[in-house]
Amino acid sequence: MSFRDWLKGLFADKEPEVDPLDLSLTDLKKGYLVDYDLKTWQVTSHNRYDFDGDQAHEWELFSGDERCYLGAEKDDEYVWSVSRKIAFSALGPAVKDHLLQHDDPPQAIVYDGTRYSLEESGAGYCFPDGRVAGDELIYWDYTDETGEKLLTIEQWGETEFDASVGKTVQAYEFQNILPQHEE
Repeated sequence: MSFRDWLKGLFADKEPEVDPLDLSLTDLKKGYLVDYDLKTWQVTSHNRYDFDGDQAHEWELFSGDERCYLGAEKDDEYVWSVSRKIAFSALGPAVKDHLLQHDDPPQAIVYDGTRYSLEESGAGYCFPDGRVAGDELIYWDYTDETGEKLLTIEQWGETEFDASVGKTVQAYEFQNILPQHEE
């Protein structure tokens, strides 16, 4: 082995170092910190979704006793959202009844005084924290008339449903991304 080959091998096995001055939201990993809405949030998990080849990402963020989810979908560019889980029962019994009778929720849902209309639905797989095996889900995405407020229903299995509400956000609303070592 020549000296040149030895040097190549020495540096080829190392992972590239993270440049903390050049991090973007798509670089978020478990343990990272990010500022949003006048609070510092810690990334506690990262889920990847596959919807028939279309990829989406979701990061769970904690700040104190608050939890939210940062979502990213790639269209021509990234579309960002922040959401919070709500009790599925908060949507009212008619929503679950409609789902169980028709295999789909109603076309419109009123929650907390806002009317949401069905925007899209589909099926896919969720890969929590880099797992190789995905969990199957069906989703229904709703928006208000402005397109800024969001409501999502997810179905896991035959009768397990989750719901979340949120809003669209811009990447510039998130600042001071700091890498941290996983605990």
